[in-house]
Amino acid sequence: MVTKLGKYIPGICLMFVVGYAGKLVANYIPHCEYVLFAIAIGMIVRNAVVLPKFFTPGIATYELWMKTGVALLGARLALQEVLTIGATGIVLVIIEITVAILTATYLGKIFGLKDKLASLIGVGVGVCGVSAIIGTTSAIEAEEDDAAYAIATILLFGAIMLFLYPALGNWLGMTDTAFGYWTGLSIDNTAEAVATGFAFSDMAGNIATVVKLSRNALMGIVVLILALHYARKGITGQVQNKLAFLWSRLPKFLIGFLAFSLLATIGFITPGQAKLLNNASKWLFMLTFAGVGLSTDFKRMKAGIKPFLVGFGVETVVSLVTFALVYYVI
Repeated sequence: MVTKLGKYIPGICLMFVVGYAGKLVANYIPHCEYVLFAIAIGMIVRNAVVLPKFFTPGIATYELWMKTGVALLGARLALQEVLTIGATGIVLVIIEITVAILTATYLGKIFGLKDKLASLIGVGVGVCGVSAIIGTTSAIEAEEDDAAYAIATILLFGAIMLFLYPALGNWLGMTDTAFGYWTGLSIDNTAEAVATGFAFSDMAGNIATVVKLSRNALMGIVVLILALHYARKGITGQVQNKLAFLWSRLPKFLIGFLAFSLLATIGFITPGQAKLLNNASKWLFMLTFAGVGLSTDFKRMKAGIKPFLVGFGVETVVSLVTFALVYYVI
């Protein structure tokens, strides 16, 4: 048993070193999430040197850490957090997610992207950036290269928005409330959304945080819907028990996410316990992000610039639509 587990240790240790290196680099660059550096360092290592094969089994476990991390993430996303923004805010969140996914699907067809790559970009923009992409990749059985493209797209535009949004908000004379909603609705990754909100004002930062967490809280439901959509597309006449087929394709880690969220909502998980579980999920995501980078082979990425053009289109549409919604509704 020990011998079997031992083969995973070198790769897991390498992911830890790469991920922690990403954290160290991020400490010296203001307003940048370590995710970008963990993945980038992993990509450099993967493509600059020939890794010995004994690293492979451990690196391949990154999906396990992702699934566990997503499940634990539910503990800090109690459903009452969604309710604090009211019915209007929830409707705006649902509209934003729908617009992002439909726009990505439409633009993906125009640019000739694979359906699953377009879905990953859509869910990354619409829900919660990198975490949603990684969760969806497993749920819809997308390829690792598709996930790498989608993640790179999300991180690129997230970094741009971090600096662009506060300048636009001031130029447009937006109120703290309006800017907080706009930021929380349209910026992908939680870290960038929160940082952008607080770069405008404390009030805008608090509102952006709550709105963004409301999008995050819907991740399990959105990914589940996409998983069932692709599962149904795969059903053929030879499948006798469609319910069993759908169950086999259901991402079980999302059940864990929803279960932890429900337990946090009813108070079974205390705030202190939720904080511990959230910290554990962050360490697991660190391994995951490093593993994504270490699994990305540039030679296999053949989609070129098209995913970035689709991402730019989706980000632009979502930014404009959410701005209009905030302007007329909030």
